[in-house]
Amino acid sequence: MKLSEILMLSAAAGFLILWIAEYQRTTFAESYWLLMLSLGFLLAFQYFKNRRLDREKAISPTIKQMVEDRKKKKK
Repeated sequence: MKLSEILMLSAAAGFLILWIAEYQRTTFAESYWLLMLSLGFLLAFQYFKNRRLDREKAISPTIKQMVEDRKKKKK
């Protein structure tokens, strides 16, 4: 997991905790923005994690093909 992903996940958890504390103190309408920030960071984390995993998958078949080509050349 990259540093940016860890920071986004931590921000999502932090805003969720703040929302819970604020919700107990005030109404739902007044603390709604903290819940939305938490969900926003959680969705951003998912987006960037999936994008990184797709990039890693795109590289893997090429590397496998290079290994197979080297094996064929040795024979």
